[in-house]
Amino acid sequence: MKTFNKILVAVILSVPTFFTSCTEDMMETSKGDNALVLSTNTDDSVSLDVASPTATAIKFSWTSGSNQGTNAAITYEFQLGKVGDNFSNAIDTVFDKGSVSIEYTNEDFNNILLNHFGVAVGSKAELEARIIAIIHANGIEPDTSAVINMSVTSYKPISKTLYIIGSAAPNGWSADNATKMNSVSGAAGSFTWQGHLSAGELKFITTLGSFVPSYNKGADNTSLYFRESDSDPDNKFTISSSGIYKITLNIITLAISIDVLDAPEYSQLWFVGGFSGWNFVEMRNDLLDPYVFHYNAELSSTSSSDEFKIATAQSFDDNVIYFHPAVDQQGTGTDLTVAKWSAAENADDYKWKINTGVYKITFDLQNMKIDIVPFTPYSSMYMIGSATSVGWDIGNALAMTAVTGNPYKFTWTGSLSTGELKFSCDKQSDWGGDWFLASSSGLEPSGSEEQMIFSAGGANPDNKWNITTAGTYTIELDQLQELVTITLQ
Repeated sequence: MKTFNKILVAVILSVPTFFTSCTEDMMETSKGDNALVLSTNTDDSVSLDVASPTATAIKFSWTSGSNQGTNAAITYEFQLGKVGDNFSNAIDTVFDKGSVSIEYTNEDFNNILLNHFGVAVGSKAELEARIIAIIHANGIEPDTSAVINMSVTSYKPISKTLYIIGSAAPNGWSADNATKMNSVSGAAGSFTWQGHLSAGELKFITTLGSFVPSYNKGADNTSLYFRESDSDPDNKFTISSSGIYKITLNIITLAISIDVLDAPEYSQLWFVGGFSGWNFVEMRNDLLDPYVFHYNAELSSTSSSDEFKIATAQSFDDNVIYFHPAVDQQGTGTDLTVAKWSAAENADDYKWKINTGVYKITFDLQNMKIDIVPFTPYSSMYMIGSATSVGWDIGNALAMTAVTGNPYKFTWTGSLSTGELKFSCDKQSDWGGDWFLASSSGLEPSGSEEQMIFSAGGANPDNKWNITTAGTYTIELDQLQELVTITLQ
């Protein structure tokens, strides 16, 4: 019998002693005379739901069947095929003893329809399923349930990535270097992004390097249009003035909101002084607060001066606004008062004066306060999370490898599963230590260098990276510049 021969091969490969003896693992109590019956939790017709990719779409359950009084274990083979194929191209799944069900999410079942059975997007597939019970005793043939039939309608998969492109976008019209949006964890099709936009146009592409497909402006500023080819309308959203914006959209519902946020007077600031050879070095804008700017560096004077101040433009023109200390030659400290100054208005060109060393400098433009703090690097760095081999066992967090000759950098290469990830600076057993976190909750690694959030004692939101593809990764972390690159090999 064709079906029996197929099962027989699988059994021989997985259980070499099947036809010679019944091992203890292949024994269980008598199942009586229970009939082998397969059933589902759905109607005969199912439409898969694109908006709930991780929700259970279909669950198949079966009775245990009978081991015919042998006390031998029963294992199971579930088969799912297209009606008319007689299970010749079926999905075959083998289960250990005691298993009585299998379930598929909407996304998993949709992938089976499209990729295994070749069903067209949005089409109905006529399917059949059966369960086969294999009794692990000499001379007992497998038992096969009655076949059940159902029709299942597929959907068009949605993109898991989205990028901003256009003259208003941070990287302009370059499809190869488009700005990635963040997917919203637990909300299928939802993406968000916050940052600086220039006056101009924008739209959204799904794949780096490709202008189509794209999501363009729909009937108004609150709706999207899915553009599948170059012949489709190419309407863009218009940003009337530069500023800080938050974009939230959903490519399933095709809804979008582009909101102007309360923004600081200056979107860029520059560190300038003897430490930089009086060159202008751009400060980094904080990931969570647009009013906060950072400059982290190993400072050694390249001139006779070890002073510095903060500029609002890359110019020494008398009309350029600077930020400087309220008291000249002020040194290190926290919550220090900052004053606004220009040469045209005031001759008192005050500056901060500090010793050479490694510093993390944080300027709060809204509250006009600055922290100038010497930085001592952590001697170790650790990884933890459900994506790692140790899970959330903080006591066994994975140690990263220090880069020789650079006390600020660590690296790690190894396997990650799907799940969450964050970095522990000091591996405190009470979880109250210091952390490097993702810029937003559920952030998928971009594969490129990205900024981290530093959390002292867990004070910041507990944002983790979301690893969506299992595989071998290389991670490079810079604790001084608070940068990380998480790359799938």
